[in-house]
Amino acid sequence: MPKAAIYTTAAMLILGALPLPYGYYMLLRIIACGAFAYACLIAYRMRGGLLPWAYGLFAVVFNPLIPIRLSKGKWMVVDIIAGATLILTAKSISSQER
Repeated sequence: MPKAAIYTTAAMLILGALPLPYGYYMLLRIIACGAFAYACLIAYRMRGGLLPWAYGLFAVVFNPLIPIRLSKGKWMVVDIIAGATLILTAKSISSQER
């Protein structure tokens, strides 16, 4: 996954902590689920220890088909943690993909 895609997804997740229109959150679910699922696959192929499990968990949480219902306050925390996880692991994801 290119670093630009990783950082864009992370920025979208962090912005998700703000009060935005409902459509933004639906788009965010689709993009975040796809990004985390792909990152999970990359980390799994590279035997990333716990990293594939973390990415897989985030992919399930942001799954747009069977949404998980949380309060806005809890979603704010999840969005920030997910965005920070992508930022902190961006180097390993993009370098392991090659």
